[in-house]
Amino acid sequence: MSMVHFVYDILNFNIIAIFFPTNESIFQHMKMIFTGFFLYYLIILILKRRLNFNNIFFTDLISSSITIIFFLVIYLPVRFRFGENMIFTFILLFISIFIGQYLSYTYLKKEYNKIINLISIGIIIIIFIMFGYFTFNPMENEYFWDPEHETYNRVTK
Repeated sequence: MSMVHFVYDILNFNIIAIFFPTNESIFQHMKMIFTGFFLYYLIILILKRRLNFNNIFFTDLISSSITIIFFLVIYLPVRFRFGENMIFTFILLFISIFIGQYLSYTYLKKEYNKIINLISIGIIIIIFIMFGYFTFNPMENEYFWDPEHETYNRVTK
């Protein structure tokens, strides 16, 4: 996950901003989780025959969604009530990733389902389009606020 955190800072291309975080906002970190999982499952796709895995795109969608939802449901109330605590955030992220991976693992071993994987690919594409849109047109609320740079958007259109 940490490898994708700094890709935009290193490469600084607008197309990269669609996939990788551009600032320290909550939204950009959820994008980082989704993209990190997507890259992980692309590697799994390459190794799928060796590992005997199926339904990779569906598993990617389920595991990243569960991770993000679980993380936000716990993180947001704690952050808004007590403030930011990096140790708590990292522990919660680790637990969220574990739960997302654990709950979605069974789909990797189930029989291949072409329809569900095609639908998953479509949903993944839509999510990346939404990430692109909100990266260049962030809403002005706490989910898009970057406290480090004190801005909603570091990307030029």
